[in-house]
Amino acid sequence: MNVFQQLYKSIYSPKDIAKFRFQGIGKTIRFIFLLALISIIPVAIQFVSFATNALDTLILDKELPSFSIENGTLSSDQSEPVTLEKDGITIILDDTGQMKEGNLDRNENTVAFLKNDFVVISQGHVQSSSYTLFGDSTVTKDELLDILNSLNDLKWILIPVALSILYVFTSGMTFLKVTIFAIIGVTFANILKRNVQYRQSFRITAYAASVSTVFFTLMELLQTRIPAAPILDWFVITVILYLVVKEIPQRKIRH
Repeated sequence: MNVFQQLYKSIYSPKDIAKFRFQGIGKTIRFIFLLALISIIPVAIQFVSFATNALDTLILDKELPSFSIENGTLSSDQSEPVTLEKDGITIILDDTGQMKEGNLDRNENTVAFLKNDFVVISQGHVQSSSYTLFGDSTVTKDELLDILNSLNDLKWILIPVALSILYVFTSGMTFLKVTIFAIIGVTFANILKRNVQYRQSFRITAYAASVSTVFFTLMELLQTRIPAAPILDWFVITVILYLVVKEIPQRKIRH
């Protein structure tokens, strides 16, 4: 049975997951990498779409007023914030300090040049950087657009690198989550008097995470926000792990 067949089985069958406890650790590790890959699909799609559109929009946009960045501070000739709408992206320029990161609408794709920070919002995900990264040098609008133009030329190299870093980080977090929940699996085994060692609990925990991974991936693709998503994720894994442990035969009592 390959990892995709195991993924299908683990979505609905605790009994099949219980059988996976005897398989080699290598196959379980491959499955965890698969779960990590599935979980980043929505973010990867959103990131690629936003990064390409945002770069193209900023480079081609001639309506953006002139500005400069000096000593970590944005300055322009505008007396009030400027907001532009381009190709579904909101571009904001504000050197007055009226606009703050917390005031930006997280539901809109936004590129904001604020007084002290550069903020990007993509599908509710917020990333901000201080202008201090430019050091003591002065950067004008044209110079910044030249930098963005260079990034645009390299985007099909930079984007895969960024996604690779994201995948490695997500894989590490997935391994950490499975490691922690495997301890809960051993606890369930002791309570239910099942013969489950930690290494077996690690294996079944990886597959017990399938339902929540697939569910939250679909919700992200549908852009549906789930309240208290981390808590729901932990709850679902815990319940399925309990059901899997129950499928394991009880310890034989020696007389």
